[in-house]
Parts: sequence; C-alpha cells; structure tokens
Amino acid sequence: MWRFLLFDALGTLLWAGTFLGLGYALQRGDRTVRRARRVHARLGVSPSSSAELACYIAYKFIARQRFLRELRIARIGVDELKARIDSGESLVIVDLRHALDVAADPETIPGAFRMDAEELQRRSDWLPRDREVILFCT
Repeated sequence: MWRFLLFDALGTLLWAGTFLGLGYALQRGDRTVRRARRVHARLGVSPSSSAELACYIAYKFIARQRFLRELRIARIGVDELKARIDSGESLVIVDLRHALDVAADPETIPGAFRMDAEELQRRSDWLPRDREVILFCT
C-alpha cells in the first residue's frame, strides 16, 4: 500500500506540475506577445511582415545548409575522372595522401601535385580559381 501511495503522489505531482508549468509558460508568453506588439508598433511594421522575414531567414538558412552538404558530398568516380582527363579538360589534381601511403604505393594520377593536407590548408591561395580542383587521398 505504501508503494502505491508513493507512486500515486509522484504521478499527481507530475500531472499538476505539467499543467502549472504550461500555465506559467503561457502567461509569460502573453507578456512576450505584448512586448513584440509594442516593438512592431515602434518600428512601424506589421507582425505578419516580421513572420515573413523570419520565414525568409529560415528558408535561406536551410538552403545554405543543403548547399554546404552537397559540397561535402560532391565526389567524382575513377571512370569519370579518367574520361575527363582523356577529353583534355583542364583540371588541377592534388594528391593528398600521407607520406607513408605514398611510400607504400608511389603510383599516382598523371599530372597530380603531391601535397599534405596541412600544406593545402596553409597554401590554399595557390590553387587556381578558374579551373576545377580534384582532391584525392587514400
């Protein structure tokens, strides 16, 4: 019986606490809405234009995140790279393999520049901006 009473009391506190917390949050939300209305009135903009601005900013943020994800995922296969080299495209190919990997397998793509990843970060201005740059590692 004591166990039942303990859990019953905890359930009651949880139930009542939830609704009291929601009431407090909504009461504070009402103050926030009143404050926002005053700010809109001072600025001379309607709340709907603020909502439109917020939606636009959210849209641009999501579009930017999607673009950055696509950049991280942009990859080229071996066959496609070979076809592009054979077609005479002007590509800059950078071999970013670690020195130990190069020592174990010294073969590389013809015309590739050998450079450490750290060196690439330091000398990123060395890469041409007018041609596509292909980076490869192990």
